[in-house]
Amino acid sequence: MDRRTILLLALAALALVSPAQMHAWQLVDASLSEVRVPAGIQPVVTAMSADFDDDGKAETLALADGRAAIQSEDQVLWHSPQAWQVRQALIADLNQDGLPEAVLLLWRPFQPWPVDAWLPRGGRIDSFHDSSGSSCYIILIGWHKGSFRERWAGSALAEPVQRLAVADLTGSGEQFLVTLEAQYDDLPSIPARYLKVWEWNGFGFSLVSTIEGPFSQMAIARADDGPILILVP
Repeated sequence: MDRRTILLLALAALALVSPAQMHAWQLVDASLSEVRVPAGIQPVVTAMSADFDDDGKAETLALADGRAAIQSEDQVLWHSPQAWQVRQALIADLNQDGLPEAVLLLWRPFQPWPVDAWLPRGGRIDSFHDSSGSSCYIILIGWHKGSFRERWAGSALAEPVQRLAVADLTGSGEQFLVTLEAQYDDLPSIPARYLKVWEWNGFGFSLVSTIEGPFSQMAIARADDGPILILVP
């Protein structure tokens, strides 16, 4: 079953939910505005293959058992470290450098800022982990100077991301990062507390808009007048 079929089935499942429970938002003037759920929506399909190294051949991003890999046919060109538990992986150009990157949502052991070792008042992110000492991260992997490597790696997130998506929410060509976020002491069964939209600022991501939940699901769909966010609380 291909990815487009899976997304179509997911949207079909969402359509079975009572209209009173389904909500849709569009990003308008840097703010998420609720709109009526239109008829005839189509899923926004995220690519899982791209020509990362500009050799004229597409590589594939795969995720299995918490490990992400970039491969060409049967050859693995890069794989995530053993200590990473990758929850989600997709291909996008979030850092706007014109090149595709693998966007990874993962958990790994908490790592403090190196500068905290000598700052008199360091430790501002010391609480950004769960009771086992694991933290949530978003990392971009891409081709650079002849090999696959981290193109951007954020610090441990203040609020862990349950699910992410990438989409051009304004029709401008800019890709936005969309996240459903929780708290570190939340059980996996607890719905996300926030929906947030982020944009690249040249060094990292800046918050554009946020809505308080709870939210249990998220899907990106396209209507006649542009992409919208579909959420089911």
